[in-house]
Formats: sequence, structure tokens, C-alpha cells
Amino acid sequence: MKLGDYLPEVPRIAQQMSDLNSQINMLQMMQKSAGDTGTAPTMGLDHVVNTWVRHQMAYRQQMVQDIQTIAYSVEEIRAPLNHITGEVFRRGLEWHPTVENPDEEQKERLLKFMTDANVFDQSMEELLRQFHFDLNSIDDAFIYLAKEYKDVGNKEIKSKVIEIRRLNPALVEFDLDAAGLPKNAHWICPLDRTDVAEEPGNSKKGYKRIPAMYKYYHRNQHLYLADNEVIHLTKYAPSETYGWSPVLTIFEKALTLIGMDKNLYRYFFERKMPSSMLMVTTDDPESLRRERDHIAAQTRVDPNYIPMVAVSARNNRGRVDMVRLFHTLQEMDYLPVREEIRERVAAMWGVSPAWQGAPDAFGGLSQQTTQLTVMSRVVEGDQRLFHEKVFPLILQAFGITDWKLMLPNPEEKAENTKLAMAQQRISIATQYLNMGFDVKLKSSGDVDMMEAEFLVAGEAVPQAQMQGEQQAIGLQQAEMQLQQAIQQQEMQEQQAMMGGGGPGEEGGEPEEGEMPPEEGGEEGEEGEEGGEGMQLMEKSIPKSQRKFKGRMGGITPDHTDKAGGTEEERDPEEYAEARTKAAEERDMGIKKGSTWIGDLISRGYSAPLIKEVTPDGTQMWFSQDGIDYVAKLGALGIADIEKATFTRTKSTEDNKKQKPQETSIMNDDDENDDETR
Repeated sequence: MKLGDYLPEVPRIAQQMSDLNSQINMLQMMQKSAGDTGTAPTMGLDHVVNTWVRHQMAYRQQMVQDIQTIAYSVEEIRAPLNHITGEVFRRGLEWHPTVENPDEEQKERLLKFMTDANVFDQSMEELLRQFHFDLNSIDDAFIYLAKEYKDVGNKEIKSKVIEIRRLNPALVEFDLDAAGLPKNAHWICPLDRTDVAEEPGNSKKGYKRIPAMYKYYHRNQHLYLADNEVIHLTKYAPSETYGWSPVLTIFEKALTLIGMDKNLYRYFFERKMPSSMLMVTTDDPESLRRERDHIAAQTRVDPNYIPMVAVSARNNRGRVDMVRLFHTLQEMDYLPVREEIRERVAAMWGVSPAWQGAPDAFGGLSQQTTQLTVMSRVVEGDQRLFHEKVFPLILQAFGITDWKLMLPNPEEKAENTKLAMAQQRISIATQYLNMGFDVKLKSSGDVDMMEAEFLVAGEAVPQAQMQGEQQAIGLQQAEMQLQQAIQQQEMQEQQAMMGGGGPGEEGGEPEEGEMPPEEGGEEGEEGEEGGEGMQLMEKSIPKSQRKFKGRMGGITPDHTDKAGGTEEERDPEEYAEARTKAAEERDMGIKKGSTWIGDLISRGYSAPLIKEVTPDGTQMWFSQDGIDYVAKLGALGIADIEKATFTRTKSTEDNKKQKPQETSIMNDDDENDDETR
């Protein structure tokens, strides 16, 4: 007997299963030939966490409402939260462009919501303040972007925001499936929110369903919301779903504060029982009662009555005890305990005592500054959450790309801090530049002063080499100044010579009321080169200031004009030594004319300023720290230095009367020469 006799359909089913397996194998081989693909498993919340979240849903509404009640009723909690919110939004909202030529029409889309964001006529700032309070008290804050969807053709759907609302955290839940995954439990139709399904696909109207991320409990029913319609933010305990309220961390302290407040209320207001009780041990309580009534009656008649109480001493067992039914605030250490709890509660949100108006918080400048710095950092952290996670989603919903919303820092010192940082960057760049490095701006185009950054390249230059280069530059500048002074003096002499005649003539003094001729006048005619030109020269330039002090008539002498024994004649030995020293200096790289500066520096004049050198090169006028000096020059450099004295000759005084701005500056030797002549 075979099994097929009892079950004739078994062979046929077995054959079908064999054919099916072969087809499956064939499909797998085809897939492998095209290329292997694989997907990592998607994991939801852990089973324990998912179970806890699901159980919590039954009590979440009540728990969140209790936390909100504590946050609003306990002054030590509400005050820090109000301070943080007030500082975050103290300077309002600001618009900042993100491109050079922003589109003003983009900003207009959101401007009307800034003053009227929803049907309750709330402004955007009021709505964000509620959102921020929920964030710090519940650690879960929700903003709902109510959108209007429209079919623009070919089943293509467009949306626009029509309302911005703050959702109560007690009524918002994550829509999770049994595995703890969001966007996997319900699918909704964008045009018909009552069309909800548990499987993806097309809606009754033929539109593709979108997965639900949140569900909002409204009037005994759940409204399913998409991911791009709700902005969720947590701060203290970010997780996959809900946050963890900081009020739960200090829950016992909050209840203690509530009990202390109620104790004070009963102590000072209700007072239904006496504060203390006298217990008297006596064998005759009736006589004690009569005596007490007598004392009370006498006291009512005379408030200053001094009672006298007789105590029997027959058995020596009489005793009076006082039992207190209430303790004073000092005995309970009420104020120190409350202050300690207040500080611990405020520290949870990073609010210093100075911001709560505590007088003890203003102990010193450094302590107060530290408290303000800590509070400023808390505010900056909350503003960063808005800048990175809230405002971008709002602007994206309105299609705004050329603008961004900003919460300005409420601490005015932040501007000074940025300026100080910019100054430090410039100072560091200057130090690198002084060390010989190449310093340039990091950005190629124009950059804001506060945001300027520098790039450093090259190699450091030894300090001695840099000092030598700077000294050489200084000597070059001094030489140029000296050459300019000499050239100017020669030009004046040439102009004076071109104005008149031969040597030996001395011009007379101008008559009263007659103006002297100006220096550098035009050339005279050939027939007028006699005494008239010499008179003009003597009137314009005093003899003591002319080349060779007027002895050569303004003409540079040659070897035929020099006479032995005169001061124009040079000593051959000194001349040879000077030439040898100049050659050595050229070999060492020292430029001509730099020996005067070097001699002055070696003599203790750190920053000499050469003003003038006499035409014969025997004296030099320079200043140091506002004091004028005269240096006597020789073939080997500076021979002697003395303070300069200034006198006026008669001719210069007369010229000064006619030209108030001209003065004649001479040293003592020039004065003696004038007097001798």
C-alpha cells in the first residue's frame, strides 16, 4: 500500500513545490549575475525603551501638565526661565542677507507672519517665546506649520504655509509602530486628512500617501502630522523621541520649596494652634487656675502689673515646663536652606544669582563678571539652537534662500570683544611681519574689519639683519635730507649770484620803507651785472651766511685762488687719511655720509635730526629730543658738540622788520666773525 493511494494529490503538490523552488533558484541566480545588493537592517527603539514609551503615553499628558504647573507656580523655577527667555529675545529678530543682491520678495512672504502668525493674532516673537519656555521646562518644544496643499496638475501637489502655531507638548506624541519605528504606522492623504491608512499607497483621491511622524490629540481624536509640518526641539536630553525635563531632576527640591511656602503661609496667616504650651506639675490645679484668672484680671486693669506666684514646697515636687509647638525661622535655618535650594535650582539652567536679584551675588567685580559671562554663554547657546535648527526650517517652508533670521547677542560687550579679537589678530600679524615673514589677507576680495584673517608664509629674518637694514634705511633718509639741504642752499646762492655783480662790493642797507629784493629773482640784463646785483645779494643774504663767508664773492675757488695759510687749504695728511677711511667704509658697505649719524649715535644721541650744514662743511646743526646742538666737523668726522645759541645781527633784524618770517641763525663763531668785520 502506497501513500499515494490514500492522498492522490500529494505527488502533484510535491511536483509543484519542486518546480517553484527551481524557479526561485533561477531568479536568485539571475539577480546574482546582475550584481549583488543588500540592505542593512533598520532598527527601531529598543524593546525596553519602546515599551516604556508606550506605557508613558497613557500618563504623559498628566505628567507634562504637572511639570508645567510646577514651572509656572514655583518662583525659583519660573524666574530663571523667564530671565533666559527675556535675554534671548531682548533685542528682537533681525534679517540678514546671505547674497549680495537679495530678493526682497522672498522676505515679504514671511514679514506678514512676523506680526500675525496665526488665528490668535500672535506675533512670531510671542510664539517663539512660548516655544522657548517649553524647551527649558519640558525639554520638548513643538512648532506646527499649518500648510495648504493644492493640485497644480498631473497629480503634482504644491503647498504653502498659512499659519504658525505652538503645540502643547502634553498633546503631541510620536507615531511609532510596534517595532518602535516612526513613519511606519500610519499614512495620510495630503489633501484629505481624514483619509488615514496603515499601509502605504494611493489615497481615495488618487494621491500618493505621505507617512505620519507625529499625532496630535485634539478633541478626543488624533490628528496625524507629517515630518515637514512640525519642528521638534530638545535641549537637555536629546534622544530619538522625547527629551527629559530638568524639572524632574530637581523634582524633590521643587516640592520642598512648595512645602516651605505653605509652611510660611500657615505660620503667619492661618495660625490655628498656639505657638507654645505651659505644663505645670501641681497637687492643686484649682488654685492654679484661680491664680491665673486673678493675674489675667489684674493685667487687664494695669498692663504694668507684676504678678507674684506662690509655689508650695511641702513635697518639693512642683515644676513648670514650657513646650513649644512651633519653631522660629532661625531655629529651623529656614533662610540658608531656602537660599541653597534656590542656587541649586537656578544652576540647573545656568542662571547665576546676580540675574535673580540676590544681594549676596554682588560680592566683587571678578565674581560678578564671571556670573555675567556664564549667563551670556547660556543665552548664546539657546540662540544657536534657533539659528541652526528652527529658523532654517521655517525659511525653507517659505522658500526663502537669500535671507536669514538672526537673534542678536544681547550682551553689548560682545561688540567690544569682537573688536578686541580683531585687534589681537592684527597685532599678531604685525609681529610676524616684523620677524620677516610674508603676511597677506586670507580672502582675496573685500572683507569686513571684524572678520579679517591673515596668512603667514616665508621664513624668519634674523633680528640683527633686520636692524641693519632699518639702520641703513635711516642713514639713507638722513643722507637724502642732508643733500636736499645742501642743494637748497646752493640754489639760494646761485640765485643770489645771478642777481648781481662782482666781488668786493657790499650793498648798503635799504632805506626805511623800502622792501628788499626777493631771493631767486630773474636774471638781469648784461649791462646791469655790476654793483646793483651785489647790492641785491647782500640785501637778501647776510655776509655771514654766504659761501666762504663772502670772501670769494659767491664764486667757488679753484687751486689758483687758494692761498697758503688760509682755512680753505687742506692738510694733505688729513686728506689722505680721510680718503683711506672712506675706502674702508665703502668696502664694509657703509654709505657715504653715514659717518656723521654713526658718530652721533656713538656719542649717545640715539635719534639725531640733522637740520643744516654750513656751506664750508665745518659745522652741522642737529636736534635731539627737542634740543638744538652744533657739531664741529673735521676730516675724520665730528670733532666736538655743544649746545646751539641763536643771535640776531643788525642786518637780519632789519630784514625781519621787512620779512617777519625770516630769521638768521648763527653760532658763536659766526657772531665773532661778524663783529670782527
